[in-house]
Amino acid sequence: MANTAMINGDKRKFMLNPDVKLYALIDAGFQKTPRGNFVYEHPLYNESPYNATTKLKMTIKSDLTSLTMVVTDPSGLKKVNIFKNKQLAPTVELLDYILKDLEERKILSEVKD
Repeated sequence: MANTAMINGDKRKFMLNPDVKLYALIDAGFQKTPRGNFVYEHPLYNESPYNATTKLKMTIKSDLTSLTMVVTDPSGLKKVNIFKNKQLAPTVELLDYILKDLEERKILSEVKD
């Protein structure tokens, strides 16, 4: 885990918002793992979440200091670059919407270089 995270293929970097609160994570759908970390998985789909070809996975360390972010295949085992394929533009739009929502909830902040 690191202080900043990038999704494979994306040019943006994200970090945890310094004002992140535990209840904001729970409200956003993060689940606590047995080790105390917080995990978020969201299918990136157009019509049905059951037919999603990719999903966003995020893990935030229990002390709220670092995170990882990745877009994977449905099994969650293989990284997928959704930015290479023009046909996946709606998937990229959904990802942008989710990331914007997490920014508005003061969970993530985009790192400006």
